[in-house]
Amino acid sequence: MTKVIFFGASPYSLPILQKLLTLADFQVPLIVTKTDKASGRDQKITPNPVAQFCQEKHLPLLQVDAFDSHFLSLVSNYSPDLGLCVAFGPPFFDQATIDLFPRKIINIHPSPLPRYRGATPGPWQIIKGEENSAVTFFQIDLLPDHGPIIASLPLKINPHDTAGTFYDRAFQLAADHLDTVLKNYLQNPTRLQAQDHSQKSYFPKITKEKAKIDWQQSPRNIYNFIRALNPFPIAWTTVSNSKQQILKMKIFSADFNPSTQTLTPKTVQIEGKNKTDWSQIKPYYYLS
Repeated sequence: MTKVIFFGASPYSLPILQKLLTLADFQVPLIVTKTDKASGRDQKITPNPVAQFCQEKHLPLLQVDAFDSHFLSLVSNYSPDLGLCVAFGPPFFDQATIDLFPRKIINIHPSPLPRYRGATPGPWQIIKGEENSAVTFFQIDLLPDHGPIIASLPLKINPHDTAGTFYDRAFQLAADHLDTVLKNYLQNPTRLQAQDHSQKSYFPKITKEKAKIDWQQSPRNIYNFIRALNPFPIAWTTVSNSKQQILKMKIFSADFNPSTQTLTPKTVQIEGKNKTDWSQIKPYYYLS
């Protein structure tokens, strides 16, 4: 029986955790996630999806902000064999934490590493118009998304994928192959493929400020941008009304016609108002 400590903090962590809990050859003595943070307009303290799932299922949970000496001591008491990390983010793993695990820590990254390293590989692959991707299992080292590759599962990016639907499919693919990948790794822990670091690419997080649409781009590129920023941070632009007011408008989805190379906003939301279809409000607003 292999004892696995699971690290995760995102809704995309859950399919992997749920699958791991069903695997007969693996035991999960502890799940590690982030401490509860304030979120939303009212800044309500809310557990992340992994914490909420563990609380509902009465699973052993540890919420941390740092891998300090207390954390190291606590985790070492479980005598874990392996760490599995899925959409955890900072704090990042230092050597002392990695060395807690005789079989090291595996991370699951939804891109064909070494391409698209970083925290937002899904959006950037869509923005760049990629059609072929992968889900990469790799061994964590001290540099971001840098360690040797354990397995790479091919995955297509569909023409109408959003970042959300791409991630859903990517992490479900990882869950479907989790048992096989982990067992193969444990049987051959040194049969790893070093990344070709000369081929690396890294892209930063996309902030709300950077989510503004550049209408000088081609319609296809704008369509990719809108898809890539859904569900977060959502692409936006400005519109004006008959009173010459300039308002911010989010664009959640759009239609793109490749034959005419035209783009039409679909689901939109003007600041202070509810979501609606652009066709319903188009007579009253003008894209800025």
